Amino acid sequence: MASKVYFIKADIREGEKVISEKSVKLFKAGDFGRCFKKNDFTAVKVHVGEGTNTTYIKSPCFKGLVEELLELGTKPFLTDTSTLYTGRRHNGIDHSVLASEHGFDINGLGIPFIIPDGIFGTSEVAVEINGELNKAVSIAYDIERCQSILSLAHFTGHIATGVGATLKTLGMGCSSRKGKMRQHSALKPSVSDKCTLCGECYKHCPADAITLDDVQAHIDEEKCIGCAECVAVCRFGAVQYDWKAQNQELQKNIAEHTAGVLKGKKNRAVFFNFLLSLTKDCDCFNTPDMPLITEDIGIIASTDPVSVDKAGVDLVEEKTGKKLPEILGNERLDPKYQLEHADKIGLGSQKYELLKVD
Repeated sequence: MASKVYFIKADIREGEKVISEKSVKLFKAGDFGRCFKKNDFTAVKVHVGEGTNTTYIKSPCFKGLVEELLELGTKPFLTDTSTLYTGRRHNGIDHSVLASEHGFDINGLGIPFIIPDGIFGTSEVAVEINGELNKAVSIAYDIERCQSILSLAHFTGHIATGVGATLKTLGMGCSSRKGKMRQHSALKPSVSDKCTLCGECYKHCPADAITLDDVQAHIDEEKCIGCAECVAVCRFGAVQYDWKAQNQELQKNIAEHTAGVLKGKKNRAVFFNFLLSLTKDCDCFNTPDMPLITEDIGIIASTDPVSVDKAGVDLVEEKTGKKLPEILGNERLDPKYQLEHADKIGLGSQKYELLKVD
């Protein structure tokens, strides 16, 4: 049976208050309140943007949805895990400060911003999924422990997966550093000349894969287990990766980690995609006024994470008259692999019914 995806036209130029109101209309049209119970610890998964990024979805756009959760008596918290790459979201401290600057905190939205994988990105739970690529996946501790999730994803293009939407915001954005590294399992870290020989990576490497010479640290690829401890403790951006991971495997890994995030939360999660400020690259880029791939389309929401992403892809392709890889200028960047695999492992369905809301 086709899943229901609710759609409302919207344009970021209408203003943040209107976007918030239209989001609430979708929430009520889909009767999504049924997915949240009184005293739930409810993770509100967001992306707070990077420092100078101007195209991320601003915090006031989510105000109405947060108020709905509070009205239902849940204990909602804004959340996102820290990144592997060096930037202002690289650790829990800097990430929290940036979130506050962008209004993702108790002053801006009336609920706190909490890093679910801890200061260093290593607070995690191994969730058994018995997938094609992973028997278990490493999920942020507080994501696994909470009772319900409201995912608020900005639909964008993506440099490695073709699209950054619900599956990626959950699979990558709710995993610990180890989980993120597993998804980039084709990658091995190396140390650049930014190394200061502080020795922190050497001290914390659980595989004894790091040595120090008179110039810098070195990582033995044979011993490296991809745990990302070196990334977590390096304060100088010296640990680097070749981010050109095998596209299909990366997308399948994202789907399987999403399965870990949602395990035990059947009928307890709702997924929004904001097809606004539709940029070619994701919000992780610390770049102002990123180029758009098409005009604003609207907001979609569902209890099916696969359907809501498939509907997003279809709406963009319908709007532009082009397939997404063509839009992005790279035929390898086809999001079909994550959609097909997510469908295959039972996360949801690519078959959906689009229900328009006025």
